Amino acid sequence: MFLGKNKEKLSVELLDMAVDTSEVINIKNSKVVYINGAGKLKEVYKEVEDLKNSYLAQIRLNDIPLIQINTDYYISTIECLLATGYGIENANCKEILEIQEKINSDFISLEDSIETITPLLKLLNNGFYMIADVECYPTDGNGNFFWNVPNDLVLNPATAMKCLRDDDFTYIGRQPVYLYPTQTTDAYNSERVDYYIEKLKKMSDNEPRAIVYNCGEFINFIIDGHHKACAAALLGKPLKCILIKKAGYFMESEKGKWVDKLYFFSLYEKVTSKNVPKKYLPFKKNEMKIEKLNEIKLEDGRVNKRKWENKYLDSVENYPSLEKYANIVNASINFEFKITDELIKKYVNIFDENSQKMMKKIIYILMYTESLEKLQKIVIKYAKNSLNHKIDKDLKLMIYNILFQMKNNSEVEQIFIDYIVYNEDRDDPVLELINSYWK
Repeated sequence: MFLGKNKEKLSVELLDMAVDTSEVINIKNSKVVYINGAGKLKEVYKEVEDLKNSYLAQIRLNDIPLIQINTDYYISTIECLLATGYGIENANCKEILEIQEKINSDFISLEDSIETITPLLKLLNNGFYMIADVECYPTDGNGNFFWNVPNDLVLNPATAMKCLRDDDFTYIGRQPVYLYPTQTTDAYNSERVDYYIEKLKKMSDNEPRAIVYNCGEFINFIIDGHHKACAAALLGKPLKCILIKKAGYFMESEKGKWVDKLYFFSLYEKVTSKNVPKKYLPFKKNEMKIEKLNEIKLEDGRVNKRKWENKYLDSVENYPSLEKYANIVNASINFEFKITDELIKKYVNIFDENSQKMMKKIIYILMYTESLEKLQKIVIKYAKNSLNHKIDKDLKLMIYNILFQMKNNSEVEQIFIDYIVYNEDRDDPVLELINSYWK
């Protein structure tokens, strides 16, 4: 435990507060800390009239913009525009340099990592923060390799909740899984990437972590770990990260009294004042507010100056798109059964409407939890068994897109041939996919 008894001093205190993160599927472990911070790593904003959304915000380190956001703070379903900043290396942050050697070492535990990054955490504003061990994807959630993003303001759908095309128009959000750069590509070093490739190949749970900060629904910016992210991208692996997430605050009426509460990802986490040390109550107003400035200068960012090789650009294909990931989350948190071999065997053989909905959920969950080889075997069985049945278009496209990735596979080729023979709809989009398989 890292104690700061004098509240005037910078400190990080590890709190005994459990938060239910079961609906944030990429979080493996999490802790809550209270920070008395210097406010050098912070978000600032200004109201604007001539931009798409109502506010222009920047996240700054030592007054250097790391990212720039054109946002509507009050509507989480509206996409923000993101632009890169001016390069985190230009912030001359001695605290990052101070911890660099340790954070590039093997991961030991979340508690150990919190202690290691304490100098960095002390740069934040006062407040409660979650520090979590997570897995992220080295793409921006908008179809780009994470470091190959536009420098100017561009809409990024990963900054808003995602509406699914299901019967209920379900909205999924607060899933910190995609990455955005802060370091300029001048710092790119292929030898450093090769070093991490070899390191990541040999390791699993104890590989060194990147450090990221959640700045929107699905999107995090990288504080440290750009070369680790490059290595993960070339290996087609998720990137293990230490995530920093600031708490939100609200008040709720209970038995006629207003009760202070805080949350990290959902108002339903039920983190009440009963779990908060009394010395931090009531919550301070300045901890709830983002600093408002009279002037913010908007300029195009300076991060991406490089023509990236195809091996990086193509790496995006190894990771779920925003829509696919939102569907994976939805299936994972709303699935009422344990997925067993018996359950799978049942649903690869029945094709009524409800069973197809169940199979779609099963496949989304397997995309996240199982090996590609196991998923492919299940999909092959389902495709074979369903050839004579009317299958939902979205489920069918999902199945056949997975099959399409299995090149030079005789079973897949036979399924495709049989599909062409059985199919009577010449406008079926699956036919176009199949016809391109042999090109």
